[in-house]
Amino acid sequence: MENADIPIPKFMHYAEGELICPVDPEDLKRMWQYERTHSRVGSNGCQWLQGLKATVSPKADFSDVSSRYRMVETLTSYNKSQLLAPWHHGEELHEAVFRIAASFPLRYLEHKSYMISGDEYFGFDPNAFVQRLIEETGISHVWEPVQTKIPEGGRCFITARIPRRIPNTGEQIPDTERDAKHQARQVLWDIWKRFSPSLDQVLSHSDKEHACRLVATFFANFLLDNIDLVQQLEAGFREPQSIPLDPILSELELRARRWS
Repeated sequence: MENADIPIPKFMHYAEGELICPVDPEDLKRMWQYERTHSRVGSNGCQWLQGLKATVSPKADFSDVSSRYRMVETLTSYNKSQLLAPWHHGEELHEAVFRIAASFPLRYLEHKSYMISGDEYFGFDPNAFVQRLIEETGISHVWEPVQTKIPEGGRCFITARIPRRIPNTGEQIPDTERDAKHQARQVLWDIWKRFSPSLDQVLSHSDKEHACRLVATFFANFLLDNIDLVQQLEAGFREPQSIPLDPILSELELRARRWS
């Protein structure tokens, strides 16, 4: 196998909410420079990753550096780079950005494809980060405060459409009915995966193949037991302007928590 002898970096495992260790600011700076001079597109993924790993000090934990680097990327890309505008010049960043990012409070957050009120977006406070930059550099900046959590009563989820295309031409065919069903299934899976107590019981099973069958069976049963809401959700995606989704989603969350 190509590149089979190249070791893949090991990543540290964190529990939800656990603080990520401080790192050397120079490691963040080198990773930043590498990302901007080496394109992932068209390159060998394993070699690119090894090159990225080589930018980090031998004794540094690659996972810690990567996590803090992603914090820098989030800050620089947020709101079209306006959040760090005074400290971001072309491809260059002020030294203070790396210095602060190296030890700024950052907690591990598990990715949630379906988010509800109280869920955090970042694992750190972007507003406090900018304030630290102002204090340490003396550079003034006025910015629109960043919302760090899903607001009360709010939800956030993303659905992907799989376009139907005409054979040989690749032209997309609009299919509202198909799109609505596909979007509904995605959201239903995300709700059940997050809220159903049955999922933890199934995934703890030692036989992985048997666990997969149980997951498929339990999810199918959840859909059948709540077919009324499944149909309402599909209708909501077909007619988003006339059928509000929030009441349907609230009831689905409630039933998922009770379902076993």
